[in-house]
Amino acid sequence: MNNTTINKDALLEQLNNKKAVLMIPAFVYLVVLMLAGIIGNVLICYYYGFKSRRSSDNMFILSVAMYDLISCTLSIPIEIVDIRFFCNFPYAGACKVMRFVNYFAAIGSAFTLIVIAIDRYRKICRPFKKQFRSKEAKIACGISIPFSLLLSWPAAVFYTSVPVDVLTEDGIELQGFDCTTTKEASYKIYLWIFNGFFLLCFIISTFILFVLYGLVGRAILFIYKHNKSQIKYTRPKSSISHTVESHVTDNNSPNVNVNKRKTNGETEGVSEAHSTRSEIHTKIVPNKPNEHASIKTMKFTTVMFVITTVFIVSFLPHLALSLWLAFQGTYDWETLSGLVALQIGLRSYFLNSAINPLTYGFFNSKFRSFFYMTFCPCCKRLTDRRTVSSSSGTL
Repeated sequence: MNNTTINKDALLEQLNNKKAVLMIPAFVYLVVLMLAGIIGNVLICYYYGFKSRRSSDNMFILSVAMYDLISCTLSIPIEIVDIRFFCNFPYAGACKVMRFVNYFAAIGSAFTLIVIAIDRYRKICRPFKKQFRSKEAKIACGISIPFSLLLSWPAAVFYTSVPVDVLTEDGIELQGFDCTTTKEASYKIYLWIFNGFFLLCFIISTFILFVLYGLVGRAILFIYKHNKSQIKYTRPKSSISHTVESHVTDNNSPNVNVNKRKTNGETEGVSEAHSTRSEIHTKIVPNKPNEHASIKTMKFTTVMFVITTVFIVSFLPHLALSLWLAFQGTYDWETLSGLVALQIGLRSYFLNSAINPLTYGFFNSKFRSFFYMTFCPCCKRLTDRRTVSSSSGTL
């Protein structure tokens, strides 16, 4: 009996090693994402946490980066171990931690991205209403933590190391372990509710994000067309208006109009003077600093739209394959282990955590300068030159 047990353990180990070799592409995929995600998100957290000024935009970026970092440092390493011991993963505690962290990071990121989309909508479409300040952004990011904990804790209950039957090529039946949802019949209804709830949340969240960014995109397009038409149309200034504008700008006083209108009464003169000053103020307001702020807002909106799109797209393969496995009803180890693409697809959501730092770096010249100077001090001169010449390098 002992010899049979020893032989079965040896066969299971051999099968594990064989599957591990087969899963090298998935292993490499996760290692690359883990290293890129850890390095990139550590730099993002350091730069936006300590090197940048405190603002709502930077607070949102920092929040998303922290969730990505948690995912890269905790979830991906356990996933790598899971792939290495493909047929025999008996570590129930590690399985619970991995799945809980996956849900926690995904929910936290999704919540933050929705808040960011609301912030972008208010800034672009409702610019004269109350906006998110650094304090409000910090509160929103803080709320995401208990909110994520509240929704993700069932994952630590439902997921565990489940005994599964494994067949060798010779037809010998072995018992392995897989990190998946519990197979107890009493949990079945709760699992359907759990999975259905998150599928519904994903659909609703995606719809909200697309609606908000659709409205933002339409507003940006309108602004772009309006500015383009304003550039083409220029009104000639008369010498009188030029004199009045110069006088008001230089002295911040409407005395010219008051003196000219004394015959019609002092009140009328002051009223017209204020009216003229208001018109001139309207002409002066859209100057270079405001134009710069507008470009900055548009740039940050573009970054957040790209990050949101990557987040949604990276989850689609995982959701599609998870639904396929759920409705398939059977778990054929030989078939699934042969489909390396399936194993990569089930972990597609990790792509989001590794790509986000690249997105920030692509759009932010100052962060690129910080990156080059951190890893290549000899590039200091070149990056300093680029930073000085760039007029819109910050987010």
